[in-house]
Amino acid sequence: MPETEETSSVSDAARNAFSLPAFFTGPQDEAAVVIVRNRIAIVGFIATAVAFGPGRMAYGLFLPQLREEFSFGAGVAGGIASFAFASFFLALFLTGWLTSRFGPRLPVLLGGCVATMGFALTAYSSDLIVMSLGVAMASGSAGFAWTPFNAMAEHAVADRYEKRVLSIVSTGTTFGIVAAGLLALGVAALGQSWRMAWWAFAPIGLCAVIAPIILLSKRDGFDRPSPVDLRKVLRRVSTRAAVPLYGFAFSFGATNGTYLSYWIEHVTEAGGLAGLSSNLTGPVLFLAFGLAGSLGLLTGDVEKKVGLRALLLGLFASSGVSLLLLAYLPHSWVGAIVSAALQGICLMALSATYSFWSERLFPDIATTGFTAVLMVYALGNVVAPPLAGLVNSGLGLGNTIALFGLLSFASLFMVRSVEEI
Repeated sequence: MPETEETSSVSDAARNAFSLPAFFTGPQDEAAVVIVRNRIAIVGFIATAVAFGPGRMAYGLFLPQLREEFSFGAGVAGGIASFAFASFFLALFLTGWLTSRFGPRLPVLLGGCVATMGFALTAYSSDLIVMSLGVAMASGSAGFAWTPFNAMAEHAVADRYEKRVLSIVSTGTTFGIVAAGLLALGVAALGQSWRMAWWAFAPIGLCAVIAPIILLSKRDGFDRPSPVDLRKVLRRVSTRAAVPLYGFAFSFGATNGTYLSYWIEHVTEAGGLAGLSSNLTGPVLFLAFGLAGSLGLLTGDVEKKVGLRALLLGLFASSGVSLLLLAYLPHSWVGAIVSAALQGICLMALSATYSFWSERLFPDIATTGFTAVLMVYALGNVVAPPLAGLVNSGLGLGNTIALFGLLSFASLFMVRSVEEI
């Protein structure tokens, strides 16, 4: 049938629906677009599972065993946690710089390499310095494994599929936490050393190197730079409307960083959970944290129904309750499990909240704006754990954790300054 003006416009619309921006240089047809979309989702799932599961959280999981092995106190434990979170902060900064010059593929590869080396170095470590460096490298991998996928989705995925792809990527975090907990549970149940778990993490980390090499092809444009106007970015992210967002990000960075650094240690010091071996306490709580965190995937739907202010009220109240339960009921099964579950939900839900909130505030620089928010969150991670370690010497760990719970409750006063957008 000859092509009329009407059929021509329809076919053009169909082609445009599946076309990719200039960032993508591969075939511009429906099948190619679906393949690229799936590849981004798969690689993102693997990268976040490795980096945000064992990479960022295994230090807290194994802290009691590490303290016993290397003989260090709570103050040093907080310093190591701060060092690890600082590497996460630095990696976020480097990721923005690398992506703007070399494309999003390189940071993802670098994150996988850093995670693998960090796991192996920690497992091999014979002294405190080497162990701390390994933990910091593993934690830093998380800074390379998040925002590149926002950039890929922003440039190479049609708008109607972007949230779905990023949801799959974020689900990797929950899977990684649960998988790390199960692995740690198996190692503890078999009576093996904590080193065995870290040695097992190392080959798993290689998956985050192999996947982008195979699935994120250079010829498809994933190594092409995406230049950023730094002056424009700084001017945009400094807007007054973003102040509440940064305030909530810093607050949760401080409280969550403290929680992840000391929760297993505090429960273990309190005598653990009745009827459960001390070596199994961490893995069990880790599983509760990860499984409950999967509910964070409903954050977008909840926000649509109740609004941003109500969502923030619920999450920061839950964060405060989580910290108070950990502070004063660490020996209770109900207290410890509910605390871990609430903190897991808060972590996943607030991660999603910061993502869509920053996207609404900075629609023209969505990925860069989100990176700025994550850096503020990471700054809270860096500052709080060593401070908690110092306060612990005077107040005790329970009261110190409770103080950070009060910070979550104090943050509720910022809700009135939040605009529903």
